[in-house]
Amino acid sequence: MESIKSMTGFASRRVNLPAGSLSIDLKSVNSRYFEFSCKIQEDFKYLESALRDKLKAAALRGKFELILSFTPSASSSLNLNRPFLNELCARLKDIQEIYPQGQCDLMQILLYPGVISQDESTSAVLDSQILETFDAILADLLANREREGVRLAQAIADKLNAIEQDLVPVKEMLSELTAQERAKLTERLKALPIEVDPNRLEQEVALLAQKADIAEEYDRLCSHISEVRRILKKGGACGKRLDFMMQEFNREANTMASKASNLSLTQVAVELKVLIEQMREQVQNIE
Repeated sequence: MESIKSMTGFASRRVNLPAGSLSIDLKSVNSRYFEFSCKIQEDFKYLESALRDKLKAAALRGKFELILSFTPSASSSLNLNRPFLNELCARLKDIQEIYPQGQCDLMQILLYPGVISQDESTSAVLDSQILETFDAILADLLANREREGVRLAQAIADKLNAIEQDLVPVKEMLSELTAQERAKLTERLKALPIEVDPNRLEQEVALLAQKADIAEEYDRLCSHISEVRRILKKGGACGKRLDFMMQEFNREANTMASKASNLSLTQVAVELKVLIEQMREQVQNIE
């Protein structure tokens, strides 16, 4: 059985590498589709596609946000792009002539994209280290989503048990509804100073009984309970299927509420709708 996964999760790592300090944060929240946003330095923009592909291969749905930053360390492998730096300083001088009160931070100039570059061999090693670190963070995130998925599945199973218990008295009412409607109609007619045709009485009773009959809704609710349990047992990416089942649950509960002919049935229908809504809230977070 494949695990059920939540769409919410978070993973983070700070790694000190020979070339500098690497920081990666990855979080996800629920979404109808796969969404990916990446906040990454210009120097590493070329890695965004590879990072996205790794994530999409591991997760079907969710809104993901990746924040990646790298601070280089003092190293002989770092090369100063002097022509670019000279051009940048010239532009800064122009700006300072217009705004003399402005201040220039040399460290910020050093971190400006393109000012410092690395040897190709060093850059390839760093790329590999970034991707390896991302793989580890992605594994942490997926494990986090699986743990949360187990909790969500159990919460839904508990709500199914509660719905099943609430349907027990409904089953007992099914055979009594026609008799109750007959008794109500008979009492009303007794108060009228007229003779009632027995055949017409039976027709009216049959009509009222048909309107109050909830056997079909009861059977469908029981069927939905079994289906959701089957989906949970199968596992995997089942959020959309479960969301559809919540709509079906709501439809039957609303019909039952509209047909309710006594206070007990009305109370059951209201409790069912509360439990279904609580279950739907859990389903919204499942992949």
